[in-house]
Amino acid sequence: FLAISSFPAGRKEVINKVEKAANSLASEFEEAMEKDLAQSIENLELFVEYISRPYIDGLQRRNQYLSGIREEILEVGKKLKALQVEIQNLHLQ
Repeated sequence: FLAISSFPAGRKEVINKVEKAANSLASEFEEAMEKDLAQSIENLELFVEYISRPYIDGLQRRNQYLSGIREEILEVGKKLKALQVEIQNLHLQ
């Protein structure tokens, strides 16, 4: 190192090599971190989907059940309306 530091050109060359190696290592490290982050995000998405699936399925079944009840209520409402008309017609006779 002492021999290199006494020659400005050699010192500059070593500094450039170290900077190039450091930049390369930093780039590799950044790529690895991005890849790890992407994998972690994907794993988290899969975990959330897996954990929430029973609740989503349950809510869909509940929604279908309530839709069926709504249809029944509409039908009963129509029948009640028809009966109301029949009763009014009976009173008019």
